[in-house]
Amino acid sequence: MQLTLMMDAAQYDTAMRAHWSWLIPTVDSPLFISAMGDWVFGRPDGSLWALSLLEGDYRQIAQNATEYNRLNKSPEWLNDEFCAEWLLIASHHGLLPAPHQCLGWKLHPLLGGAFEVANLTLFDLRAHQANMARLHQRLQQT
Repeated sequence: MQLTLMMDAAQYDTAMRAHWSWLIPTVDSPLFISAMGDWVFGRPDGSLWALSLLEGDYRQIAQNATEYNRLNKSPEWLNDEFCAEWLLIASHHGLLPAPHQCLGWKLHPLLGGAFEVANLTLFDLRAHQANMARLHQRLQQT
């Protein structure tokens, strides 16, 4: 298997986004899903937005595709936006997601989980999306 940080969202069940309907506008189009389960969406105005499973937020990451394509060449930006370094760390410990999986935290850091390999695991992508959407919705309602 090879290290792939971003996968084309079209190859996945984009109905998974229904779990995030409370946060993501319906007019936004899924473009990519990261190895950590984060999403990149395109807005009708051309801007790109990211859904972070770590933070539980939805924020603009680029004004347009040109800016996104420039930014995504930077390892620092990829680490900041998509926790890219954890894919490499995980792979060195035998955790490499299959196409239907993503990396995630056994105990989410917002609930006290540590940022360490021992807390990292592989999840079924569909189940993890549903679980993370419920977690973040609950956390944001309190």
